[in-house]
Amino acid sequence: ENQGHFCIFSLRFSQDSKEILGGANDGRIYVYNREAESQGLSISAHNYSDVNTVCFMDETTQILASGSDDGLVKVWDRRELKEDNPTPVGQLAGHREGIAYLDPRGDGRYIISNSKDQSIKLWDIRKFTPKNDIYKFTKEVRNQNWDYRWESVPTAINMQKDKGHAEGDTSVMTYKGHAVLQTLIRAHFSPMHSTGQRYIYTGCATGKIVIYDLLTGHIIQDLNGHTACVRDVSWHPYYPCIVSSSWDGSVARWDYNASEDDTEDEDFKREDDKDCPRLRNPPKRRCRM
Repeated sequence: ENQGHFCIFSLRFSQDSKEILGGANDGRIYVYNREAESQGLSISAHNYSDVNTVCFMDETTQILASGSDDGLVKVWDRRELKEDNPTPVGQLAGHREGIAYLDPRGDGRYIISNSKDQSIKLWDIRKFTPKNDIYKFTKEVRNQNWDYRWESVPTAINMQKDKGHAEGDTSVMTYKGHAVLQTLIRAHFSPMHSTGQRYIYTGCATGKIVIYDLLTGHIIQDLNGHTACVRDVSWHPYYPCIVSSSWDGSVARWDYNASEDDTEDEDFKREDDKDCPRLRNPPKRRCRM
């Protein structure tokens, strides 16, 4: 199917920057040792489905996670891994389409997955999905016959937006209201230092940045200003600002300021930046957070 072509879809540095974790189109995940300049690990993780996203679960680098077009999130313990017979310590199933991105909370327990089924899910890796339910969800993913890169979302997937957890879905919470189309859109936990990680934020195929409340699942704010798909967003770890990159060719900075006339209201304001010369006349949005 890949016709001999090799492509890395996701790369992550370890906390100490000594290793790089990668996921590829051959269904494998790789660990490269930067100091030794050699490949440290290569395992068949997802049966030749594209591995779209990988991550280290915490700073110890022993626990890895991978997400693929098979719709599964797999968790791996390097201390138990055998390259000739790799077995994950557990699997997380509940999405009805492929996984686009994973972001760990950094505590070794919680992780979020952004999916082509137009949802984000929050998982607790202490609660894995039973094998029978894994088969049910992977079968549903295999039956999908659309391409998110250039087709609209099928009616069957859209109909799931108003429904609750499906039977067997072991996720803690599901977040819906953004669009995952055209590219592998990223979603992240908000920073610990400035927000206590109380939000989840993501890009959107409609050109928005969408911010969810972690506990309620409600959309706190959507930031409009881009004219094309927003692939990635990054919330500064200490300062109240977000940077977004879009297919409209611009990189935007959104500053978060208290309103002068109402101390309960705060604004995320898109600002012109000397490093982003294409931005003009930034829009303002009200934001209650």
